[in-house]
Amino acid sequence: MPAKLTDMPPDRLDALIKHPFHRENAERLIGFIRDLRECHCPEDFVAFQHELLKAMLEASHARAARNRVIKRLKRGEKLPRTRPSW
Repeated sequence: MPAKLTDMPPDRLDALIKHPFHRENAERLIGFIRDLRECHCPEDFVAFQHELLKAMLEASHARAARNRVIKRLKRGEKLPRTRPSW
């Protein structure tokens, strides 16, 4: 795995950037930057931190769910009946 995006082959980088998951996260990041720029008082910053923490926890839970599915598949087990919310 290349250490930097600039070291990645162009076709793979193109596929990575166009993947819906990464496009969605780029939009979320833009939204967070916009929200941060709109903070003017301590209450605004606290609310922003709360939303950022919430998003980070959701991402952490989704990552854990994916890892559980990967481990399950490596053990030769079937996919769980309920799909993780990635």
